[in-house]
Amino acid sequence: MIALAFSAVFLPASAGAHSYTLGDIAVGHLWSPPPTASAEGLAVYGPIAVLNREARAHQIVGVSSTIAGKVRFRSAKDGTEQWPSTLVLAPGRPLSLAPWGVHIWLSDIDRAPSAGDSFDLTLDFGKSGTLTVKVVVETATGH
Repeated sequence: MIALAFSAVFLPASAGAHSYTLGDIAVGHLWSPPPTASAEGLAVYGPIAVLNREARAHQIVGVSSTIAGKVRFRSAKDGTEQWPSTLVLAPGRPLSLAPWGVHIWLSDIDRAPSAGDSFDLTLDFGKSGTLTVKVVVETATGH
């Protein structure tokens, strides 16, 4: 049921500018807020970022970007910052990337992007393959 509800959100890459698929894994619109002058990194969010439409679990085992020397998963639990090494994609359950939960964190950025820019981000799903997506730099309005 959940998979059906979200299937309309995830169109093939050719049909939607910011939706991608890798087999039964769908990745929706990913975005990043413009960094502030004092920012030590750049976060990547997505309201319904990844959906595993297969019956078995998958994992995101790594992530890289064309603009950052270091890209990791970041989360905060009980006031403590954590850096998970992988993210599990349970069957039929969407994974959201949000400031209050797990998200992607870029550091050692080569150039600070501005609103309206975009950059590549490569998600590594281990044995399932890799998928390169565009991250749009935009304000949080509407997200």
